Amino acid sequence: MEIRGIELKILTIALIAVVVGIFVTPNAYGADLTPIRIGWQPTTTVEAQIAHTLGKTDILEKNGLKGDLIMFSYGPAVNEALVAGAIDVGFIGDMPSVLLTAAGAPVTVVARQSVFRGSIVASTKSNIKKIEDLRGKKLYGPFGSSIYLSAVNMLKQAGLQPGKDVEIVNMGFADLADALKADRIEALFVWDPWIELFEKQNLVRVLKSDTSLTMVVVMRTAFLKSNPGAAENFLKSHKEALLFAARNHDLVDQWFREPEAARSLDPAIIQQATAYDPQWNAKTLKDIKLSFSKPGLDRYLGLANTAYELKITPKLSPLAQRVDWSMANKLDNADWKFDPASVRVKK
Repeated sequence: MEIRGIELKILTIALIAVVVGIFVTPNAYGADLTPIRIGWQPTTTVEAQIAHTLGKTDILEKNGLKGDLIMFSYGPAVNEALVAGAIDVGFIGDMPSVLLTAAGAPVTVVARQSVFRGSIVASTKSNIKKIEDLRGKKLYGPFGSSIYLSAVNMLKQAGLQPGKDVEIVNMGFADLADALKADRIEALFVWDPWIELFEKQNLVRVLKSDTSLTMVVVMRTAFLKSNPGAAENFLKSHKEALLFAARNHDLVDQWFREPEAARSLDPAIIQQATAYDPQWNAKTLKDIKLSFSKPGLDRYLGLANTAYELKITPKLSPLAQRVDWSMANKLDNADWKFDPASVRVKK
């Protein structure tokens, strides 16, 4: 979709929100429901399963929320919707959240969501067998994505200087897939579930991977301040949705494949790709963490400095000042009764 089309969609959503979003809705659980608009992406593992679960079950309603799940093809559109006020919550990658805060967007990062794998891969038709073979080659991928900084670090760890030994070329995902299949490119950086899919199709070999790439939950600061109780209940719902998904792999993987963008993905590919997140096999709410571990937090906050050093952002992102872990920490230390078997799946 062209930028004008995206902007029109965002404005339309925003206008609808102004008309209907200010009202609370009576619900069958004996309380009023607070509207909350959630932006998500259809092909990011764990993130998409959580979004489907929130939209297709009564978990949000049981926590006093009326969810409006709004699907966007890729992360930049979620960022744009957050800036425009068309959504209240967005599920985005760690690096896109750095770009968002560097741009001064009125948002707060409130929780980590999941981890996923990103890799540098090479065409099986090329003579590139290991990462050092990229010397003198071009490496393609989307600048500003979560895997971009990781790919740069992988090259450096292999003794290759990005921009000197290896030329990194900006290319969006849709073009990447077409170029790979048409033999127009030899090496690229990409993320799951596409790594798994390309491997199964014998299109690529993995040269090096990073399984610490992170999705985060970002809220518009105005919503957070105006609805602190609803914001906390949303994160509570988030934990419950992930536990439900972890207990019902087959069902939520079936939901994962419903959007057109994900229909080409075999359930086995989805399952293998999602399994890189340990929480995908969570047994209790305690197994699910909304807050970062100390190493994870250091890595995340460090992305702001790295992005600035590489001139991805024109100024240093105030990321450390734009996060609020209070709700995440509170819920990770809390204990409440939740039985995934009691969740009602909507027809």
